[in-house]
Amino acid sequence: MAVGERKAKMRLDLLNKLRGLSPQKKAEGTSKIGQRLADLHYYREARRVMYYVGVGLEIETIPFISQALEEGKEIFVPSCLPAQRSLLVSRLRDLSELSVGHYGLLEPKAEFLRPHDPGQLDLVILPGLAFDLEGNRLGRGGGYYDRLLAQLDPRTVLVALAFDFQVREQIPREEHDRAVHKIVTPNGIIACRALPGEN
Repeated sequence: MAVGERKAKMRLDLLNKLRGLSPQKKAEGTSKIGQRLADLHYYREARRVMYYVGVGLEIETIPFISQALEEGKEIFVPSCLPAQRSLLVSRLRDLSELSVGHYGLLEPKAEFLRPHDPGQLDLVILPGLAFDLEGNRLGRGGGYYDRLLAQLDPRTVLVALAFDFQVREQIPREEHDRAVHKIVTPNGIIACRALPGEN
């Protein structure tokens, strides 16, 4: 089976599992993920953090973003540029600046867009349908985050948020894929690959 077919099959499987997750289980898992993320050394040390804004089946990140803003971190969120099939990184100062945008995602309203150089981010929190133990990521197939990751400094810490069933033994990998460093799940933090300067 070709890589694209294997990815499509895995996406369907994960989407079905996410749809079957009860609101209570989702809330409990999200709360545990938030606690573990807050305790992660790399997160505590990061000043400029980019979050995805979770909607639908994704792990909800609004509570985490709210807490980070209160703590005084510089928070950035993506805004979709469908014509370029890319993401604009924008500084977020308050949750009230968000509204429903492309693909039903929450994005900064036009008057609150504050473009920022992706290469200056300390840590990026990524969405995904699945991840494996080496940090490979399965997205929804649009390639938006792949293009963003290519613009980051090699020292930028990449962190994925996932329910435990979203962590698979192996995900089909392609040449352009960039693996995450850490996966935060309700049951723990998985170290996938070393950061620059780590043994």
